[in-house]
Amino acid sequence: MSYHYEAIQATIDERLRVAEQDRIVRALRLKNRAERFQKRARQALDSLTA
Repeated sequence: MSYHYEAIQATIDERLRVAEQDRIVRALRLKNRAERFQKRARQALDSLTA
């Protein structure tokens, strides 16, 4: 029974690790998108004020 519990715990731990990695990747993608949007917005503003 102990082995069964350990196997379940290992599966849960692995799923939590994968979920955390997925959140990190998503956050980095969102940050990158926001930075690109900010750059385009600044360029547009600069072209209006030039």
